[in-house]
Amino acid sequence: MSRDTVVLPIDLRDFAKSLGWHLLEAGLTDRLYVLQNPNFPRRQLVFPMNVDAPDYLESTTRVLEKLGDMLLERPDALRVRAQAVRDDTLRFRVFSDIGDRSLPLGFAGSLLAGVQQLLKAAACTVMRPRYHHPRLTLTEAQQLIEKSRFGQTEAGSFVLRVSCPIHALDVQGMLALDDSCLPFVRRVTLALRRGMEQLIRAIEADTLDRLVESLKQESNPLLSSNLCEALTQFYDEALDNSLDVAFDWSVVEPVAEADKLPLRFQRDYFGRIEEVRRELRFFDGHMKESFIGTVERLCGEMGEDGRRSGEVILALLLQEGESIRARVALSADDYAKADKAHMTEGAYVQVAGKLQQGRQPRQMSEISRFELILPIEAGKPVERSEHPDSTNERVTQNEIFGES
Repeated sequence: MSRDTVVLPIDLRDFAKSLGWHLLEAGLTDRLYVLQNPNFPRRQLVFPMNVDAPDYLESTTRVLEKLGDMLLERPDALRVRAQAVRDDTLRFRVFSDIGDRSLPLGFAGSLLAGVQQLLKAAACTVMRPRYHHPRLTLTEAQQLIEKSRFGQTEAGSFVLRVSCPIHALDVQGMLALDDSCLPFVRRVTLALRRGMEQLIRAIEADTLDRLVESLKQESNPLLSSNLCEALTQFYDEALDNSLDVAFDWSVVEPVAEADKLPLRFQRDYFGRIEEVRRELRFFDGHMKESFIGTVERLCGEMGEDGRRSGEVILALLLQEGESIRARVALSADDYAKADKAHMTEGAYVQVAGKLQQGRQPRQMSEISRFELILPIEAGKPVERSEHPDSTNERVTQNEIFGES
């Protein structure tokens, strides 16, 4: 039996139950699933409970064909739905007046990158709600990408199908939704849909300014600049395309009827989405963040008390392989930490403040935290220096590079 053709017994049972069929317990003694539906009083669905039964594939194929006749749907389409009964499936349909038979190769690559960024942005929002995520490198976000599956494209324009198993990750997040007991992946897909719906409504009602201002004030915003940036990757100027996004929710975790409706981004929406992205990304010119980096240069001056203070140049680590230089003005105490980091091989500093836009080295102001992170010794964790707001906690190498 091929994995592409087989539907597992429990999945087929749950799929049939989601369509209104009820299980008859009498069949269990014979190791058979027997289901009936009051809307089809003279029909039953019968198939083995064991996937290794000799006639299992034949029985399930017959069940899907029966369902197809009753529901006026293709059996192969029902098979795909049954196989994904425990997944939240996202469908991205790209359509254009120019034609649907081909896509520019570069745009096709952009679509795949956009899907990944959408899921990562939503996962980061569930874990740490904010209107701009400086890095989409949370461990949970990356794990969700690894667990999700890219399905076959479908007929009718270009439809990208991505399935996310709702029980793939056993973690909790900070974002408050309808039910705090929802699985993490369902919280991500639900937050993604509602964030996109919020954006569409604001565009159509011409209330984007109000939306942006409310996002800046909310402690748990659904929408982020990263999500907006991901959506812009679904638009190609040459095609001048629109985008439909549909959600096929796993039947094991029901959703409200309002969340079942598809979403449409018309071609003229993408320019407004880019405006929202810029506004959230560069709100007030800068954002207050915490960074890990190295000390590149000390430019302080000696004070009357015999201690140095002043400007220090840092190399801040943004993502793996990326860094930016920043200029900070430090007190004598923090300058001493920077000096020790500069003179100690493998040492880092952690700095929190507002990183200004502009050429490098960029100015960092409103410094609220500056700590020394000592080098890792054979198998030992990193130790931070004392700080009024710190408990001198231990951190791992993953935290140094912005992962958790």
